[in-house]
Amino acid sequence: MNRYLVRAVGATAVLSLAVPAFAGTLDTPPTEPSPVPVAAQSSSNWTGGYVGLQFGYGELRDGLDGDSAIGGVTAGYDWDFGDWVVGVGADVNFGRLETSAGDLDSLTRLKVRGGYDFGNTLLYATTGASYAASSDLNDDWGYFAGVGIEKMLSDTVSLTGEVATHRFDSYRDYGRVNATTATIGVNYRF
Repeated sequence: MNRYLVRAVGATAVLSLAVPAFAGTLDTPPTEPSPVPVAAQSSSNWTGGYVGLQFGYGELRDGLDGDSAIGGVTAGYDWDFGDWVVGVGADVNFGRLETSAGDLDSLTRLKVRGGYDFGNTLLYATTGASYAASSDLNDDWGYFAGVGIEKMLSDTVSLTGEVATHRFDSYRDYGRVNATTATIGVNYRF
């Protein structure tokens, strides 16, 4: 009887060592690897040129005080680097900003901008040189800084809004003059 017991224990030991080698090969289908998450890509490409129209409000303060509706034209070029967009541009705003000393006729800007690409929306900051022109007050160069948002309505049309502050440190006889502009516009992109 001892002999049968030893053989049964031995057979059980051999089988229990062999079973893990065959586990999962007959009944279990092979497992597929989990999908790797992929970062979402922006759906719009901001690279290219644009021209547009803008309308808004301008206000002078400090050395000269006045305000008025303004309107003008804009043009520029942007480069899309994935999540970030940089660009250069120029715009001219017309509108008689009336002051007690005379009228400011136009405000021209040469600008750079950079912002974050949220797909169809671009949130940006902008800065550059400002040029104030007036037949009554003479002309002067200054600088500006602002923030804006641009939204693609289609592949070729975008809507934009921007607020900027302009500073002219020595505007002829009037000393320091600050101007604030708030504009909305529509751009044709190509």
